[in-house]
Amino acid sequence: MDRQFTALRIIGTVFKVLAWLVLILGLLVGAFVLVAGFTLTNQLGLASLNLGGPLAGIVGFAIILILTVFGFLFLYAVGESAYLFLSIEENTRRTAYFAQQEYTARQPTYPPPVPEDYED
Repeated sequence: MDRQFTALRIIGTVFKVLAWLVLILGLLVGAFVLVAGFTLTNQLGLASLNLGGPLAGIVGFAIILILTVFGFLFLYAVGESAYLFLSIEENTRRTAYFAQQEYTARQPTYPPPVPEDYED
């Protein structure tokens, strides 16, 4: 059976690739925030808040890690749902095809009826 809905397959693949990119970039940014938190100590930011230090690095890393994991799971689930819809469509089409083949195979083949007033 031929494959249909090529655009939906591409969209599903794009979302899966985006999910992996979000995960990799999120981990890199989280590692950068963690390292920056340990290296930037006593840095005063907006309203004289202490934005550096190990605690700020750890909290920033944890927040970025949680957001990254949720973003990854959401994008990957969208990509997988596209493939789920494609599988449902393909299985439904295959089931209908086999049901039609079985129905036509069980139909009795009678000769065509001959009218009573037919003369040779």
